Amino acid sequence: MKNLLSLLILTIGLLSVNAQENLPSGERKEIVSPEINADNSVTFRLVAPNADTVSVTGDFLPSEGWAQGKAAMKKDADGVWEFTTTPLPSELYTYAFVVDGLQMNDPNNVYYRRDVASTLNMLLVGGGQADLYKVNDVPHGTVAKRWYHSPGNEMRRRITIYTPPGYEKSSSSYPVLYLLHGMGGDEEAWMTLGVHHRSSTT
Repeated sequence: MKNLLSLLILTIGLLSVNAQENLPSGERKEIVSPEINADNSVTFRLVAPNADTVSVTGDFLPSEGWAQGKAAMKKDADGVWEFTTTPLPSELYTYAFVVDGLQMNDPNNVYYRRDVASTLNMLLVGGGQADLYKVNDVPHGTVAKRWYHSPGNEMRRRITIYTPPGYEKSSSSYPVLYLLHGMGGDEEAWMTLGVHHRSSTT
């Protein structure tokens, strides 16, 4: 009898959880973040009804010393925090949210870049040089990841190699350019992070 009662309670509990999960999904309004507006301003949104303070930080804001700048977001009646930038130049930008002092990624944006232990969301403001980052209809090369023996370090290390379009079928000799990551980087730094740094300094 005791086991039957426990099973009944568990079943009711599961039905209650499923009902609670399904009910909000039908009522929840769609959150778009980031939203690139017609004038190239960007609107960021985050659902955080219980948060006291939310801000957005990114390289599109004036820096605060060594740190990226922050902009306070405003909460509406539905618990959605929002901030809209001024019109931005065409570029690839990175950003994150700061919720009650804790930095987090935008759950509505699947695009991000990784710098070893940190990740930041990315967005493109098109109509200019940022269009170069889009998947364009041009010949593409190949990126390969390999292990190699490093005589200087006396150990096996990883390397990322890019070869241009047609390399595999060509008998021509190609020059080699070695790109070394900075302090704290790894062998994927130039593929996931370096491209953005190059654009920021040109």
